[in-house]
Amino acid sequence: MHVTEKIKVISGKSVKPITDKHKQVIDKLELMLEKGIPDLTMSELAAKLKVSLRTLYEIAPSKDHLIRMTVNRILMKLGKEALDKIAEINSPLEKLKKYLQHVNQAVGPRFKVYLQNLGNNIQSKEMIDYHEDYIISYTKELLDDAIAQKEIKTIDVQAFALLLGGIGRDFAKDVNVEKLSDSPEKSANSITEIILNGIRLEK
Repeated sequence: MHVTEKIKVISGKSVKPITDKHKQVIDKLELMLEKGIPDLTMSELAAKLKVSLRTLYEIAPSKDHLIRMTVNRILMKLGKEALDKIAEINSPLEKLKKYLQHVNQAVGPRFKVYLQNLGNNIQSKEMIDYHEDYIISYTKELLDDAIAQKEIKTIDVQAFALLLGGIGRDFAKDVNVEKLSDSPEKSANSITEIILNGIRLEK
């Protein structure tokens, strides 16, 4: 996908391929999102990005959709980085540990700013749910592999996958953040390591 790239829309609705020019605009928007986007209209956003309003509407029909699509792209890149990072690891248990450490960045300070740009709407929740569901599914797959290779005890794989795949998001909730002595990311990694060490089989 060099000339054009299809952006996945979590709602399942198809969108036309975007051009390299559009990708450059989205790259700029990613940088803006790192600092948080104030309450700008689409035309004000276009001015900040130094592109025409028409170009923005070619990419997305609304500001909410544009930001949601950009954050989705950021999260997908994080997931790909995690998979690339563990590609050469043979042990399913070590793969899982490294994978979860990487994707837990999604509840770290950098990604907190990205996610704060999302509106509190059903589409944004569906997008975040989609990424969490993928993490849970992949976690289950690696736990199954770890049992098959006798790296861990026989466990309720689905229950552990739900716990490990969703713990970071739970810690990142406002009601929980203030109760933690560390960041949601560090706390999630710490608990994950304790859980994985607890189910590891001694050799």
